[in-house]
Amino acid sequence: MLKVIFPILSFLLLETSKTESENGVIINSVKLKYNPADAGGIKQGSNITLTCSVDILTPSGQSPQISYLFYKGQAQDALLKTVTIQAQESQYLIQSARPSHSGYYSCEVEAGSQRKESVFSFITVTGNLQTPVLTIRPTEVILGDLTELCCTSEEIPPLTFIFYTHKNGLNPVRLHETSSKNKTATHQLRVTTDTEQNYSCTIEVPAARSVSKHSEVVQLSVQNPFSDPMFEIEPSNEIFEGDKLTIKCRVMQLLPHVKPQLIIMKDTTPISTGNTSSVVFSKTANATDTGKYGCMARWNSVSQAIRRQVTVAVPVSIPTLMSTPIGGNVVEDGSLDLSCAVLGGSYPITYKFYQDTSEIPLHQITLNATTAVHHIVSIKNGHSGKYSCEVSNSADQITRTKKSQYVTIIVRVPVSKPLIYPLLNSTKVKLGETVTLHCVTSTGTLPITYTLYRNQSSLQSATTMQAIPADFNIAVDSVEHSGVYSCKAENQISSEHSNGLSFRILRGGFLWWIYIIIVLISLMIIGLAILIAQHCKQWCKNNEGINQEDESSKPSQRGPLQHNQGSLKKSMEVIYSKIGNITHPKLNQPDSDMLIEQQEADSDRNHEGDYTNIMPCQGNVTEDDSESDCEADYTNVTSKRKAASADSDTSSDETNHVLYTQLDLAALQNNGTPQPQGPTIYASIALDKLR
Repeated sequence: MLKVIFPILSFLLLETSKTESENGVIINSVKLKYNPADAGGIKQGSNITLTCSVDILTPSGQSPQISYLFYKGQAQDALLKTVTIQAQESQYLIQSARPSHSGYYSCEVEAGSQRKESVFSFITVTGNLQTPVLTIRPTEVILGDLTELCCTSEEIPPLTFIFYTHKNGLNPVRLHETSSKNKTATHQLRVTTDTEQNYSCTIEVPAARSVSKHSEVVQLSVQNPFSDPMFEIEPSNEIFEGDKLTIKCRVMQLLPHVKPQLIIMKDTTPISTGNTSSVVFSKTANATDTGKYGCMARWNSVSQAIRRQVTVAVPVSIPTLMSTPIGGNVVEDGSLDLSCAVLGGSYPITYKFYQDTSEIPLHQITLNATTAVHHIVSIKNGHSGKYSCEVSNSADQITRTKKSQYVTIIVRVPVSKPLIYPLLNSTKVKLGETVTLHCVTSTGTLPITYTLYRNQSSLQSATTMQAIPADFNIAVDSVEHSGVYSCKAENQISSEHSNGLSFRILRGGFLWWIYIIIVLISLMIIGLAILIAQHCKQWCKNNEGINQEDESSKPSQRGPLQHNQGSLKKSMEVIYSKIGNITHPKLNQPDSDMLIEQQEADSDRNHEGDYTNIMPCQGNVTEDDSESDCEADYTNVTSKRKAASADSDTSSDETNHVLYTQLDLAALQNNGTPQPQGPTIYASIALDKLR
């Protein structure tokens, strides 16, 4: 195999040598040198000479043309010089070097068909970069136009250009950055309302790591092609369903050649457009028209819009008032709930509760709800009446109000315990009389039904529509009508029973009891009179014994009272006791619990007064004494009428049935002191005179 390869290689070498011989040029090496040498950096303003030399072989007697190319940058970013000469070196002069001259440099040599580069050399120039210049073309623009920022520098490319904005005197804000192989860089802006600012630029040399100062600040003026859009909603942002909704969108044209397009939109959907200065949209509003509406003005790429929320409020429906318990009948001290409800209406809704015609609400509340409740914990009789509720909601400072129907609330009051009583407030009646009984209760909702009972058996019923007693007439025809009477008061809520009432019947068949009572009372009065007379007589005797010696010689100043008593012959002392007409009170009969009516005295006793004389026996009475002196120790008590004449002390005796009573006169002493047994005296009473 070597035998085959070797002849081929030999042939190729021979052909190559033949070609080079034909060209006559062989470049062995290329070198780049600069002067002065970079020892810590070349000072700004110095001249720098770059020398590119080549080691070349040429045919004898020939001088080939050699091309020299000088580059800056590692990627041969900038071609600094191109020259073709026959000399084997060439130079590039940098006069008054600046920091932008810093960087990588190289050269390239071309001769015949040969081309070869040198290695890179890095040159550092110390100093400051030149301040760039910024221009804006044009400086007065219209919204939507394009404008160009141009930054120019005399520094040697490649350069990095940085554009800045200056807002409200604050520190510059980097806007854009670009690299260029030229001395100029540009940046385009789409003009908006935010474009009207101040601008500047700087340059940076990447190789030198140095940045220039900011250029002078240039102001960009932006002119609107039209005014800000104006958005009008009538009647306002909040309207009621059924109102006419009108939306207007308009602008003012600032430039005659600018005719913006106007768009009215709901949310993101256009609902009206036009190329005039004003667009109007109108319709009858309903709840679905609630949304965010906008007015947009657009020209070329410029657009301005304004948006506003529109709420279409739904007026409240007519409310319905309901009560719990249902029906409006509430028992006193119970609870009552009044519910006011609407079928629809935009929130918030204000609820007001009223009683009767009062303009002051009982309760008021604003809710995001379709129902409100007014709760009365303990209802009283004063809560009875007509109730209503009122609802309202608002839009655009306009209030829509609706009122409910009336609901009648009746507070049912239970009846209290009734009272039963007779008409004349007396429980004493006679047989044959008619008694009127009243039954009444102090509280209770009308109508009230009263029922009369006797011994738990119902007798009569009466219903009253007014707060008055019920009257019951009872005819007392027999003793059976006596008993315990009561009544019951009853309304739709409750019923109550009264206490029992009993009355007594006076029966006329027992009048003989009246005579017995009269006799007993008369005896009691006579006995009391005798006791008083005896007591006075004893007292007189005691005083007479004490003063007998002193008064024995004196004549009597007071003679005894003389009275002719028929068979009595002596003159004796007479004591009179007045017995007047007796009126007996009504007494109870234990056996029948009835009253006995008093009988009136006899009409014959119309005289001025009845007197009884009591004649006790005189001191020394013996058995031999005649009957005229004292008859068997009896004292005659007669009923006498007082004489018509004041001068006469006599009166006729009208003795009839005589009843005797025994009196022990000796027992009556001064101060009630017990005495020895004395004579017994009997008194006679003419009973017929007491009738």
